[in-house]
Amino acid sequence: MDNKWDIIAEIPDLTGKVAIVTGAKYIDCSRWKGTIADHKSSSPQGIGYHIAHQLAIKGAKIYVGARNREKSQHAIDEMLQSTPSLNQERLVPLAMDLNNFQQVQSTAGGILERGERLDILVNNATRMAMPLHKDQHGISISFGTNFLGPYLFTTELLPLLKKTARLAPGVRIVNVSSRVHLALPTGVQFSSLDDFNRDFGSEDDHQSNRLRYGLSKLAMVLFSKEIQRRANEDGIPIVATSMHPGGVRTDGVTRYFGEGNDRLKDLLTPLDGALTPLFAAAHPLPFNERGRYGGAYLIPFGEIGKTSEDGENEQLAKELWGTSERVLKDVLYPSL
Repeated sequence: MDNKWDIIAEIPDLTGKVAIVTGAKYIDCSRWKGTIADHKSSSPQGIGYHIAHQLAIKGAKIYVGARNREKSQHAIDEMLQSTPSLNQERLVPLAMDLNNFQQVQSTAGGILERGERLDILVNNATRMAMPLHKDQHGISISFGTNFLGPYLFTTELLPLLKKTARLAPGVRIVNVSSRVHLALPTGVQFSSLDDFNRDFGSEDDHQSNRLRYGLSKLAMVLFSKEIQRRANEDGIPIVATSMHPGGVRTDGVTRYFGEGNDRLKDLLTPLDGALTPLFAAAHPLPFNERGRYGGAYLIPFGEIGKTSEDGENEQLAKELWGTSERVLKDVLYPSL
């Protein structure tokens, strides 16, 4: 891409298409005014917000995902205020806590019942590096939110995505990852729940927390590759990608480093961070050249990047899928 802004300019009209973007909440960064976190931009601090907003500007119907309805509606209200020409009826609040697997399944079921099409699914929501906290099912909250929830949501919606792809080729599944997965030691396994809950030496120190975050993002890379392999095997014209959106000055990153940290000066704006996911979600090139882009790991701005050795491991991707299926079955259907 000669100019990163060409990505938005070259996205065609999306009228008639339906998209879901998770983690699309609006965060007013005026609270950082006067700090290093306010450097360069006063745009909302949310990659997902900008992805959803730009897809809406292009005419798509958007399910605006956030952890609760209030946050989702706030994002919609801000989009309408920023761009009054948007059709309010095409902005739909979607409340879902990705670590609540029953809610994820129910939310996906509600979308399926509507009988609509689904052209674009952007799994953007994430938790930053955090201590090893487990939910009531004994699953790492970080891994559950960053991977297992998106895995469940996507696999529940796959029948609709496949149906849409057969009628209107061009369906995209976009899994936002991170280059932090490159820091993981080679030889990761995903054969059991214990592998999902790996502590990397400590339940709470900077490096271990970072590596656990990277583990969930490696899972997103492998998930994209396995979705693509299965779609290709079935002859379904879907393009699944993962990507590192760049080092972005989001709300989570600002809180992680601290609003006065000099590192924030060199980070991308949230709108910059939205460009690579937008490229994957709606630019013509990934579908037109899906032999190259299908299953690819992208880096800014829309370039094909190099993942880790484990990130290219087809057997590991299959293992991850199978273990995720078993773990979620135990959670959702404990009596079976």
